[in-house]
Amino acid sequence: MTPQSFLVLTRSQIESLISLPDAIRVVEEALADFAQGKSFLFPVIRERIDPYGGFFGVKAAYLASRGCLGYKGGGFWATNRDQGLAGHQSVIVLYDPQTGRPTALMDGNYITIIRTGAMGAIAAKYLARPDSRSVAVIGAGTQGRIQLAALREVLAVQEVRCFDLHAPSSQAFAALAIQQGLAATACATPQQAVAGADLIVTATPSLSAIIQDQWIQPGMHINAFGADTKGKQEIDPMALTRAKVVVDYWPQAREIGECQHAFRSGLIHSVHAELADIVAGRKPGRETPTEITLFDATGIALQDLGVASCAYEAALLGGLGIRLQLD
Repeated sequence: MTPQSFLVLTRSQIESLISLPDAIRVVEEALADFAQGKSFLFPVIRERIDPYGGFFGVKAAYLASRGCLGYKGGGFWATNRDQGLAGHQSVIVLYDPQTGRPTALMDGNYITIIRTGAMGAIAAKYLARPDSRSVAVIGAGTQGRIQLAALREVLAVQEVRCFDLHAPSSQAFAALAIQQGLAATACATPQQAVAGADLIVTATPSLSAIIQDQWIQPGMHINAFGADTKGKQEIDPMALTRAKVVVDYWPQAREIGECQHAFRSGLIHSVHAELADIVAGRKPGRETPTEITLFDATGIALQDLGVASCAYEAALLGGLGIRLQLD
């Protein structure tokens, strides 16, 4: 029997292998494949871990088009910040779909960051007005930063206004955006950030609505990324009744996404589309300059495995990583 080779990749190695444009490309391809029945999602596990206040989950998928099978295991521990650790902790394991043999283990934290940014760029590509120039970012953490960077890959962003409950984070975010050539303001309130914006990004752990329905004007697009667990919420549910709502995966979004609140209260019963159907051309994206669009992102394994398989292939070509024999 041929010895089994198993590749281990660190975060720094993955960062050297995958660029943001790479991530956008492979995630968009994975979405198109999903709509065409070439990729498959498996049931998600997501449970609270008491007494540590953490959430642990497993998201798995099979990307037949890329010959990729695997899962991401990990979650979020809010108290990690008090210990100087990242809140999100995860690893990704890949398998050979022909034999079931494990082929790679890699850091999942960076892949989670960059694949979520990629999803924001893809949603904006199809749902935001092409002439969108002003962005409001609610939540000035790691995800807020990658979302802004990703939007700049698909839109000619000129201005950003940010709000964070931790004012120094918002100020640091604005300072970095100015260094990158943008007009940027750290706002005192979320309403100030949203006023007049073409596009709104929410990336917080909030448990109550931050963005109010009356703030949302015709033509705006919202990328809602914070709600990925039961109870989380960033957007006034009434806003979903006025918007063309698109989700990453409807069975998941109605349970743990921004849609959960409007769905459970009976304000909405369905959504316009899953993003994969729009990418594949089965459903329209934005159709008029004045419609309100909203993308509800909960995170799906296709994103993780698409980027992970790309990193794995690049590592093999570049001779990176630690090779182990598991036999």
